[in-house]
Amino acid sequence: MNVFKGLSVLVVLAGIAVALTQLPNLDSAFLYLSLGIIALSLVTYVASIRRSRRDRRLAAGDRRRV
Repeated sequence: MNVFKGLSVLVVLAGIAVALTQLPNLDSAFLYLSLGIIALSLVTYVASIRRSRRDRRLAAGDRRRV
């Protein structure tokens, strides 16, 4: 593991620990974080489906809707 990579992981973990101690309403923070992760996952999933369909169309020779 790169030294700077390991150091950056420690900095991120320390930042999360400090942020969690400073938040007055921890439940809502976890809720918003969870919603953000779910939204990002859905967007990534939809983009993956669209990309795979486009790749299949290109492989089949259908270039009408590229």
